[in-house]
Amino acid sequence: MKHWIGRHVVIQRTDHAMTTVEGVLKGWDTVQEKVILAPGDLAIPFRSIHRIRQADSSAALHSIGYIISHNIQFDNAIYFGSSVMIWKGNRLVAGHAILTAHDEQTVTLSDGRRLLKDEHIFVVRSLRGQTK
Repeated sequence: MKHWIGRHVVIQRTDHAMTTVEGVLKGWDTVQEKVILAPGDLAIPFRSIHRIRQADSSAALHSIGYIISHNIQFDNAIYFGSSVMIWKGNRLVAGHAILTAHDEQTVTLSDGRRLLKDEHIFVVRSLRGQTK
């Protein structure tokens, strides 16, 4: 269950009212049999947990993006950490890349790859809805 660490979750407790708490799962302690929920470092014993599920998010990526063609658009994609699809011809190179830098000829991705701007198409997909 450690795959929940770092995720925004909703924990339904087994108390009489079946209360729920929401936050980011900060830790999973199998020795002391508890989870730590942030903010506030709330400790919840395993025996008090009925169910853990990922919290709903009202933010989602737009299904349609726009092609990045100007330097200011590359700057904004880097600044906002936007999700970018990258195509080379009709082949998808990256579905959800994050750009970290660019110059006149190249773009650097968060995984360290450097791609030539004139050989690739960069499509940014912004978030719609509200983020937490």
